[in-house]
Amino acid sequence: MGLTVLVLVFLLVAVVCFYKAKLNSERLVLNHQIEDLKKKWEIATQNLRIEEGELETVMGAISDAILAVDKEGRPIFFNSKFELVFGQKRLPKFLRLREIFDDVRIVNAFELALKEGRGSSSHSFKLTSENGQERYFNFSVSPLSRSGLVIYGALGIFHDVTELKTAEQMRIDFVANVSHELRTPLTSIKGYTETLLEDFKKDPENLKEESTQEFLFKISRNAERLMNLVGDLLDLSSIESNEIFHKEIVLTEDMMSRISKIMEIKFKNKRQTLEWKCSQKEVWADPNRLEQVLINLIDNAHKYTPEGGHVVVTWERIGNEVVLKVKDTGVGIPTEYHSRLFERFYRVDKARSREQGGTGLGLSIVKHIIQKHEGTVSVQSSPREGSTFICHFPLK
Repeated sequence: MGLTVLVLVFLLVAVVCFYKAKLNSERLVLNHQIEDLKKKWEIATQNLRIEEGELETVMGAISDAILAVDKEGRPIFFNSKFELVFGQKRLPKFLRLREIFDDVRIVNAFELALKEGRGSSSHSFKLTSENGQERYFNFSVSPLSRSGLVIYGALGIFHDVTELKTAEQMRIDFVANVSHELRTPLTSIKGYTETLLEDFKKDPENLKEESTQEFLFKISRNAERLMNLVGDLLDLSSIESNEIFHKEIVLTEDMMSRISKIMEIKFKNKRQTLEWKCSQKEVWADPNRLEQVLINLIDNAHKYTPEGGHVVVTWERIGNEVVLKVKDTGVGIPTEYHSRLFERFYRVDKARSREQGGTGLGLSIVKHIIQKHEGTVSVQSSPREGSTFICHFPLK
């Protein structure tokens, strides 16, 4: 009896040990499987983070603003350009389209994509920033779907067309200004010519010599103004096209000596002085176009400087640039006009500019010539303190 119990106990212990060993073995296998799953999950998570980072980098590099929303119109994703354009550093998940956009056309385009699965494009809108700056955008919206069947959201892309709008407006203004500038001298020429013809028809013998000379002088003056305007327009068109500048080493003192002789009579008539200082002896430039820059800037200084005034031209080297400065003791220019000073036909004082006989294209020509030399031009000026025009040329 005692032996039987002992055997049973032994068998029971053996069974327990067997199952315990088996359980330990299965636990080890399970632990290994869990570790493998953990490693795979970590690798998958890391890959997902890398892909998200790459996607974010790509989206951030896109110049267009992008916003994706879910079926309820709540934001899923937006790029850094969207933040910049719409001033949204964070978009809470509970926000809806009507809370994100003020323009109902944008909201309607998104809702059309979400409800009917139809994309839309070529919509335009204007956005005014807090500082009053206006920007123009074209936007398109497309539905987001799985397998082309189930719509789960919509993607909006906003393309900044401000520069195109500005260029188009400049073109419109340019055409309007050219028309006006051409019409003024042509009207004068036509009017004085018709007057002379009428007087001649009435009495050829009694045509007053003084009035005839006066009319002919005005006709000649307006014809010259017209020729100058057409010449400047053609010149500007040539510079803006693919004209090749033939650059070479230009000796600044020789250039200034030649221009001084060209401007000598004008300066004498107003009892003005023209002085130049050439600490930088040479510049890498197209000599003909450089002469044009200097004549335009010096002539402007002469026109807007009173009698007995002073104009100083300096050439110097600053860092890796050759700097030209044309400084006058003239009337000066208020700061608010500086940004538009180099636009075609822009004049601070239109009446005075036309009286001086300018075409309104001189500074625009200067700007384009300097840009063709890969340089920059700017102005420093304030009322009654004169003006200084500064041109930067890169070294050879």
